[in-house]
Amino acid sequence: MSNYITTNIRLSEEDYFRLKEEAAKRRKSLSAVIREKVGTKKNGHSKADVEKFMQDIRKLARENAKYLKGVDGVKIIRNMRDNAKW
Repeated sequence: MSNYITTNIRLSEEDYFRLKEEAAKRRKSLSAVIREKVGTKKNGHSKADVEKFMQDIRKLARENAKYLKGVDGVKIIRNMRDNAKW
């Protein structure tokens, strides 16, 4: 378990009530919701956002695979890289 430091922050009234509502719906404390939002964000995306995005990408890849039989994607990308006119 992490050591916690108590701090004060200022939130807009709108953000405060939105977070309080989320906490109540999820049956968590306001502090727990804020810690999750601060602690799980990396590069602007939560872990759940990234996982959902990757699921969507995998689904699209499976759907597109039927149209790409016999196509060597790596070869195409290497060709694009090697023959680029920068």
